[in-house]
Amino acid sequence: MIRPASFLSLALLLGCDLAKLAAGGTADVFTEASPALDSHFDVTMIGDALPANVMQLEGLLRVVPDHEGALLGAMRGYGSYAYGYVEDEAERLEAAGDAEGAREQRRRAVLLYRRATELAHHYAALRLDGFEEAREEGVAAFRAWLDDLDRDDAEDLFWVGFTWGQWINAAHPNERHADRDFALAMVRRSVALDPRVYGASGSGVLAFAATRAPGTTVEGAERAWRVALERSERKNLLLLVFMARTYAVRARDRALYVVLLREVLEAGDLDPEMRLSNLIAKARAARYLREVERVFPN
Repeated sequence: MIRPASFLSLALLLGCDLAKLAAGGTADVFTEASPALDSHFDVTMIGDALPANVMQLEGLLRVVPDHEGALLGAMRGYGSYAYGYVEDEAERLEAAGDAEGAREQRRRAVLLYRRATELAHHYAALRLDGFEEAREEGVAAFRAWLDDLDRDDAEDLFWVGFTWGQWINAAHPNERHADRDFALAMVRRSVALDPRVYGASGSGVLAFAATRAPGTTVEGAERAWRVALERSERKNLLLLVFMARTYAVRARDRALYVVLLREVLEAGDLDPEMRLSNLIAKARAARYLREVERVFPN
């Protein structure tokens, strides 16, 4: 005979399992639907929707914390919102002379990137066997661990390394940080395994590092950017924007700066799978062109 207390325990157990099952199913739907965001045509609509989307994923992760699709979607959502909207607003406020407002938006971006990185590390621990142990052993051991990964890991390596790097660049833009070597090593290994991941964005990260890192040369930076643009077939418009804002500015090449940004503005719908990213690039390019006199004062 089953006692009443046992019925209660069974009901609670079944309720918990059903909640996890429902949350997992919902998270599966979000995972399948996430490409629709990348291909959407309205930047403002996606910007308005992203916070709610991310918070729904956060809620699901409270119930199914190891759901890989929800982790990937949330970390990408945080990163996309921080870069595409929060940092964009910070730049607008800086250009308008509102230093206090810009600092607040920069502070928000750091917090969003930090949460994205927490999710990225958990995702990596689930997807990349030995990630946490290799990280604890230092950069040299971490690079050796990366060498054992194969092409199937390229996309995961990119998103984790890229997300990690976003936080480091936002929180420590002008200072040495130990984690930067780990993040960059992940992106570098991803590029070695498959340079085409997300429109050759990994090569863009490496070119950005070749432009900004201490001890790099203008010539080396130019080569890195040319490789990135060739691999992306110039369809990843954010690469052109970043080349203008980093390499062209460092080289003091106003003509190249203008040419690159105009190319972005004149480009058509080059890759439906990167439509949102390219539309964000166009919005940035338009603003950066308006600021050319400030960037290159006579």
